Amino acid sequence: MKSSAQVSTPPNVYQYDDFRSFLRDAFESKKAADPSYSHRKFSAAAGIANPGYLLDVILGKRTLSLNQANRMVSVFGLNASEAEFFLLLLKFGQSKKDTVRHEVYQKILLRRGRSRFTRMSPSLTKYYQDYHYSLVRCGIDATDFRGDYEALGKFISPQLSPSLTRKYVTDLVEWKLVVKEEDGRYRVTDQFVEPPATLSALIRHLNREWILQAAEAPFKFGPLDRHISTLLLTVSRKTKKLLLEKAELFRKEVLDIVEQDGAAETILQLSIQIFPKSQQSGMTGKSPTGKSVPGKKEDIQ
Repeated sequence: MKSSAQVSTPPNVYQYDDFRSFLRDAFESKKAADPSYSHRKFSAAAGIANPGYLLDVILGKRTLSLNQANRMVSVFGLNASEAEFFLLLLKFGQSKKDTVRHEVYQKILLRRGRSRFTRMSPSLTKYYQDYHYSLVRCGIDATDFRGDYEALGKFISPQLSPSLTRKYVTDLVEWKLVVKEEDGRYRVTDQFVEPPATLSALIRHLNREWILQAAEAPFKFGPLDRHISTLLLTVSRKTKKLLLEKAELFRKEVLDIVEQDGAAETILQLSIQIFPKSQQSGMTGKSPTGKSVPGKKEDIQ
């Protein structure tokens, strides 16, 4: 990750592990765009009385308070997701406890893996109330859609009638998640979108709908068109945490592959699921003889 650079364009905060390095490069970027830009101008824009405060923070002579950090990110033009990431860098950089730093860094990796996602407006609750919106949106991305609602409705699974397909496309265009080009072709505006945290309850219901649809996959598709397997694992709490982290890394690898694919022509549903199948208890994981019970797994293909 980035630690130092002289930049003439606004730096990408997701490329940094050090919040001070980002502040330095962000300031240098503004100065490169406007040679008259100074620490005094920055302080005035951020509402900070001391013109030397930013430089002292960059040099490590001062700590950065949360209040001042929020003022700074607004001056540097960070959006909500970028500002959230910067505050994680701040907490990571100024925490003295290794346990806290490790926990925060895992969050940094998680947010960095999701940095390609566009954070949607909380007002678009309707999009997450009906899975058809995301499905139709993917259908548009995977086809040369120019207004043939019947063909698009038949392309996706489960299929939709032309009238319903038109309804979903109309809403997606209104929400600017899809645009109609001058040549008549429809295009998705962002490949990946992310719901705001305020819609967590809706997302749980939406995930449940996707899982229910996945239940039919073993009977609808042959082994050449799908991969479905279930592992029942007995693990320690440490291994459980590691597996959750591995699942997130795998998710990021999948997104990397998809992002580099410039020839979309079909839609796949990939569900990653890790959840408890036992109750938390005071059991020690020992056999009646006192010996440790080795980890086991049940592989259900």
